[in-house]
Amino acid sequence: MARLGVILMVAAVLGTMIVDESLASKKRGPRKGVFGTINGKKFSATNLEGADDPCVNGIYKPSEGIITFGALECKEKRRRQGAQKKNYKFVGGGCSNFDAAVNTLAPPYTIPCIASTYSEWKTGRFRQPLSSLTWLTSVDFTNPLLPAASLYMRIDSFDGTTVRGVMFGSFDTPQPPATGAAVISEELQFEFPFRVQ
Repeated sequence: MARLGVILMVAAVLGTMIVDESLASKKRGPRKGVFGTINGKKFSATNLEGADDPCVNGIYKPSEGIITFGALECKEKRRRQGAQKKNYKFVGGGCSNFDAAVNTLAPPYTIPCIASTYSEWKTGRFRQPLSSLTWLTSVDFTNPLLPAASLYMRIDSFDGTTVRGVMFGSFDTPQPPATGAAVISEELQFEFPFRVQ
């Protein structure tokens, strides 16, 4: 009988922990960072510390429509900040508005990413980098006032610190030994606090 009482007590405690955990996850809200699929591989880089996070951070100039950011896949639970995942990936974006008719203070708007990169890193013991594959984006300045790029960014909203949007297209310029293009499946979504200038 005492054994049954202990089992029931353990079950009650575990049930309470599960409910508490599910409520806590709902309170957290959406994860901040950059998420999607590139080159057929899941990309997940989280922002845990706001604008100064060492893994996902960026600079946004809303009046000019210029945005740059870097997103490195780091561990969700980091013993020390900046600890990248095993066999991590990196996305770096540099996008700018060239169209004078676009009001960059009133999203949504779309801009070309004229200097962006995507890398896949293989790591060894202690996550030391062993090798990497890298792709860049291409840009066509035939019309210098409205250049065309292989990668675009859409800014959907800006609340004064957090920028939300998507990137779509491809990193179409492989750097040897990489080959082909690293295509974004549908959209690469991002939402996190930027340093605003």
